[in-house]
Order: sequence, then structure tokens, then C-alpha cells
Amino acid sequence: MKKEVMATGKGLEQALENAKAALGAGPLDDVQYEIIELGSNGILGIIGVKPTKIKAYMEVEEPAPVRRRHERQPDEEAIKKAIAEEKKKKAAASKKAEAETSADEDEDVTIEPVDAKEGEDRSLDLINTLIANLGIKAEAKLYKCSNGSRRIIISGEEAGTLIGHHGDTLDSIQYLSNLACIKKNIKGERDRSRVTVDIEGYRSKREETLRALARKKAAKALRDNRSVVLEPMNAYERRIIHSEVHTIEGVTTNSIGTDNNRKVVIYVQKNKEEDSSSENE
Repeated sequence: MKKEVMATGKGLEQALENAKAALGAGPLDDVQYEIIELGSNGILGIIGVKPTKIKAYMEVEEPAPVRRRHERQPDEEAIKKAIAEEKKKKAAASKKAEAETSADEDEDVTIEPVDAKEGEDRSLDLINTLIANLGIKAEAKLYKCSNGSRRIIISGEEAGTLIGHHGDTLDSIQYLSNLACIKKNIKGERDRSRVTVDIEGYRSKREETLRALARKKAAKALRDNRSVVLEPMNAYERRIIHSEVHTIEGVTTNSIGTDNNRKVVIYVQKNKEEDSSSENE
């Protein structure tokens, strides 16, 4: 059966998160949505502010029939075991998805421009709608990558306003662009290939910054002979830190924390046999 809710939020991402919470959706649930009304930040975030409104829905299982008292109750240990197995599966799936995300970013690929008309690529449509509603001077172009993924590059005089602090806004746009593929295009097709969004070559510049940071913090760890904890980063940025630190003798890395608060720790190796495999997601 289909469960459906209406939700609002400051932006599309927040509205979708609110909808997922209302639906009780987990990280692996396929939540689909329709934009009812795009919000507006208004003037200085005070005058004319309008929330984004969406309709979201997902398929849920039919509720189990009520058991009568004389019916045999399920074994509690079996239930606990089943729940534990399900949690283990979800954790493994999340780890695999994150690894694939990082690999897509790192892979050396060639790109080819695609002349997509309105309605043919939902990810590109979403970004074009965003640019138009914000009224900024920028344009988005779609590219097909040799690894089977897609890339959308945003450029223009005011494109930089979409990057945000350390790429937070850019990452949110990329996240929403991948969600947009849930909806079929005008040909009745869904393109589930991964979308990477970049703005004015920001991602390559950010990578250079992160590698420099990794070298600097590794030197500090060696100099002070103590661990150094970096600020929270997403999976892609942590992968860059791990990769760079592992080229430096005497130090290695690990990740601590959960979800959006996951951080890289650079620490001094006690011996050469110590395992340098780090990303224990």
C-alpha cells in the first residue's frame, strides 16, 4: 500500500527530510515526491519568505492482522535475531553506497557534452529550475561520463553563490539532483546513473586544499607525537585525507563519529605492522 504525506521546509532538502520523518522512512526506503510549490528566501530572509511544499509517498507493507490470544506468539529471540540481521544488512548497504560515491569522485574519467532538452534529464531540470528561481547569472550543462555516470557543471558570473561553506550547498544540490532521478522523464524513463555536480572547478580546488591540510596535520601529529582530529567531513573528503596521509611515513588515519559528524583522526603509528586500513564505516 502507498503511504502519502504533505510536507514543507525552508528549502527542498529540508522539506524532503520532514516528509521522510513523517513517513517513518529509513535510509534505504525509496521515497518519491512531487514539488507542489517551490519556496523563496525572500528579501534578507525576512520579507516574502515562503516555504517549499511537497507531496511525498512510499510503498509500505500492509499491517499484519491482529493475533488472537490463543494463537502462538512468535519467539522473542528469533525476532531479536531478525532485527539484528536487518541492521547489519542496512549498515553494509550504507557502507557500500558510500564507497561507490567516493570511487565515482576519484575515478579518472572522460566526459562528453549532452544536448538534453527540457524534461529529458530530471537532474538537469532541477538545477535549471533552482537557478531560475534564485535569479542568479549562471548556467548548467550536462555531460556523459565514460564510467557510466553523469556530470553537471554550473558556470557563470554568480555560480559561486551555490557552493556554500566548504561546498555544503553544492553537496546538497548534488544530493537533490540524484533524488530527482526517481521521477520519470518525458520519455517515461528513469536515469538512475549517479550525478556529480561541480561549480567552476570547485571540487578539484577543494581536493588540493584538503591534501595540503592532510600534509600539514600529519606533520603536526609527528612533531607533537599525538593524534590530530580534523573537522567533520563527508565521505568523499575523508577519502582524500586518508589517501594523502597514507603517503606519509609514520602516520595513519581512522574515522570516528557517526553520520554528519564523522571525522578523520591522524595518529602516529606505533609499529610498521600496524594496519593502515582506515575507513571503518
